[in-house]
Amino acid sequence: MIIISAMSEGRVIGSGEGMPWNVPEEYERYLETVAGQTVVMGRRSWNIFGKDLVDTDHIVLTRKRSLDGAKVAASLEHALEIAVDTGRMVFVAGGSSVYGQAISFADEMYLSTIKGDFDGDSYFPEFDESQWDVVREIDYGTYIFRHHSRIN
Repeated sequence: MIIISAMSEGRVIGSGEGMPWNVPEEYERYLETVAGQTVVMGRRSWNIFGKDLVDTDHIVLTRKRSLDGAKVAASLEHALEIAVDTGRMVFVAGGSSVYGQAISFADEMYLSTIKGDFDGDSYFPEFDESQWDVVREIDYGTYIFRHHSRIN
């Protein structure tokens, strides 16, 4: 399972009903990365980003019994059981509470840090960086992409 997220230098991942920055090249990279795979996310993230996730299996953590265009799960554990059955790579794509639950299960993280300081109401959780290796880091100008791999 891979966590995928964009955040500000202050760990902000959201503000209201979206992201507080406009970095289309990073968002396009995200969409290309998850295309053809399985994406697990919370309901708020689904409402914001779901329409852009074409050609993916969607599993939404929610108390609702159904959502148009997505499978639903009441817990992260249930979502991961459903995800394994898709036979595709599994990405966890937010929001904050879902990341907090998933970080202990993740093998890898694809984290983009958007350069600048942004206000927001949702944050990427703190994690113990000593448990992760940065296996690739690329500075794209407006953001830095880091591929983290869990140290076994």
